[in-house]
Amino acid sequence: MLRLVALADDPDETVLVAEGWIQGDNVALLHREIVERMEAHTQLVLDLAGVRFIDPAGLDLLARWAAQGLALRGGSLFIRALLARRGLRCAEGG
Repeated sequence: MLRLVALADDPDETVLVAEGWIQGDNVALLHREIVERMEAHTQLVLDLAGVRFIDPAGLDLLARWAAQGLALRGGSLFIRALLARRGLRCAEGG
């Protein structure tokens, strides 16, 4: 299960909080949400503090979007290690 909640949703920036597992069908759900929000906002931050696992397809998605300006924030030590193995960095949670 993946839960996505938008915080600080304004035209300049939105923070999308993810909770659960980014895997399987949830990767497509996250993709749709990111596409929709990146089209409508200058800056998109994905807060990973509540994420428990990210599968390879999810990591690929995050890598593609990070290269296009998606900012990653938060995340447990485990999630940060998964991201680091793909060359992704995660800012401290806020």
